[in-house]
Amino acid sequence: MDSSLIIQYVLIALIVAFACYSLFKVLKKNFAPKKFSSKRTGCDKDCGCS
Repeated sequence: MDSSLIIQYVLIALIVAFACYSLFKVLKKNFAPKKFSSKRTGCDKDCGCS
C-alpha cells in the first residue's frame, strides 16, 4: 500500500515538473528579446522565399 502511494506521488511530481518545464520553455521563447530584428532587411536564407 505504501509503495504504490509513493509511486503515484512520484509520477504526479514528474508530470507536474514536465508541465512546468514545457510552460517555462514556451514563455521563454515567446518573450525573448529579438536580437537581430533591427538588422533584418527583406529575406534571409532561412525564410524560403529566395
